[in-house]
Amino acid sequence: MRVFLIDDEQPSLDELVWRLRKYPDIEIAGIFTDPASALEAAEEGRLDAAFLDIDMPGLTGLELALEIQAQYPSVVVIFVTAHAQYALEAYRSFPLDFLLKPVKEARLDETIEHLRAQHKLLNRAYAPESRVRIRCFGAFELLVTEEVKWRTRRVRELFLYLIDRRGAAPTKEEMLDALFEGRTDKATVNNLYMTIYRLRNLLSELDAEGKCVRMANDYSLIVAPGVCDYTDFMAFAQGNAVTGKNVADAARMLALCRAPFLEKEPFEWAAESAWEAEAEYERISLELAGCHAAAGRVPEAENVLCALLARGPLSAEGYEALLDLYASGGNRTAYCERYEQYARLMKKEFRLMPQARYKEHYERAKRAK
Repeated sequence: MRVFLIDDEQPSLDELVWRLRKYPDIEIAGIFTDPASALEAAEEGRLDAAFLDIDMPGLTGLELALEIQAQYPSVVVIFVTAHAQYALEAYRSFPLDFLLKPVKEARLDETIEHLRAQHKLLNRAYAPESRVRIRCFGAFELLVTEEVKWRTRRVRELFLYLIDRRGAAPTKEEMLDALFEGRTDKATVNNLYMTIYRLRNLLSELDAEGKCVRMANDYSLIVAPGVCDYTDFMAFAQGNAVTGKNVADAARMLALCRAPFLEKEPFEWAAESAWEAEAEYERISLELAGCHAAAGRVPEAENVLCALLARGPLSAEGYEALLDLYASGGNRTAYCERYEQYARLMKKEFRLMPQARYKEHYERAKRAK
């Protein structure tokens, strides 16, 4: 895996280089003290991951992460910083991990294992014959060896609509309602059938054998595992509660959800699915954090919950799970900071206060500081 290391302090870079040399599959493709130079270099060659400091002059690590991911969505971000207070803001860029300096060897081992799993998932190592990859979380991307030429915008929308249905066959009426505002005149129906015909032809050109994605005779879209982030995530979400046996799979599924479903698309029919995916993301995050906490993996639990709150800042369950984590670990400073943030949010958005037990623990923690 090709990685960039970006930090405005050369000693920190030197230490990270020294630590990463123990991993034979990590290739350090660039070392930068200037974030702008790193961004320019990213344009010139393949990049799999970036280890970023946050507090840097000029372009901050968070700004750099957002810029890199806007241009190269497959790049995995890992923050390495001495400033724990940046954790919540940092998760706006959906990083794989958040490491505090000085980085402990065991903690870095865990991060590299997560990076390997994410790299495998993004590159679909378990489906090596795949020539097609589909990304629906965040900006839609259809990744193939050649440029995709959509004959019309309706062909593209029909493709996304069928992905949204996750293998369920649509009726003619449902497609007309979704794509043509419910019109049923002869010209519109002919337009629909021509759109279906063009999409079939396009899929045949992209995947002649239909191993990755194909349209069935009933107009359902059959997407193989490992091809589409959304269908993989929802298949996992609807078939699994997170337990000690599948925590690695759950973490990989959360990593697929880099942003909301079809975030950049204006389609009304996608709104319900986007809401459902966010609800599943919250559930899986809470269950995964609970598994980590029960096993004594407190930093992993904290990372999962911070990522959840960065994605959904109104998650009361996320705040309460994080407060419980800090309380059980005796981390009074973190508890007080997070409680104050939660209380402000509850008052502003709902004109409510957190549950009494959280307020009582906060007052005890303040007195003990």
